Amino acid sequence: MKSNILSILIFTAFYLSSPFSVSKLSMNNPDKPTDQVSSAEESDITDAQPGIPFPLQTGFTNEYLKATFWKCNYSSAGLQHAYWVVLPNTIKPTLVEPKKIDAVGITNIGIYNTIDKTLPYIEVWVAYETVKTNQTPTDWLLHLLKITGEKVLNKNVINYPDGQKNLDVLTSKTLSDGSVVISRFTGVSNGHDYYVLKATASKKDYLSQAKNIFHIVSHWGLKK
Repeated sequence: MKSNILSILIFTAFYLSSPFSVSKLSMNNPDKPTDQVSSAEESDITDAQPGIPFPLQTGFTNEYLKATFWKCNYSSAGLQHAYWVVLPNTIKPTLVEPKKIDAVGITNIGIYNTIDKTLPYIEVWVAYETVKTNQTPTDWLLHLLKITGEKVLNKNVINYPDGQKNLDVLTSKTLSDGSVVISRFTGVSNGHDYYVLKATASKKDYLSQAKNIFHIVSHWGLKK
């Protein structure tokens, strides 16, 4: 099952070994706290599925965060595409070279996995696309989900300190063996570069990892 969750996308990373202390962080500025990382807007919620949680807060204490999470600083694809992301200590980078995926027009810049096979398995990846036309990160992300066959279960709007309102999407996908994976996506943009972070687990593992996955997708950003 775990091997089936691994997508065709390949990513890169550089990571720090020490845990990262964080409460709620600005998506685009990891040093600037913010009182609210995300907020649900009723008009942006679609067809929530019974039994599949879509948390918008975690309730994690600072003590828990210090003991359980670490901060990854990525720059392997160059400073233009540098980003940071907060991950559970159990998740580490596993592939480290940028890879262009021509079928969907994106470049993978980071893949991270749960290392201990006895624990619930989570995969996290980051990718970007440089586009010539102006579009919102929301439009770009929804198009990516459509061409990759993701079924949207729920949506949320993440309010960024710079004024951007970007989409936070929960999806499901049935794999060739019939198993179902649940993923949560968020997107950001910088000029003509559009970025996406995805955190994925099997449907069974997602139920216990929903808050960790929300914390991951709401605590990352570009290093400007």
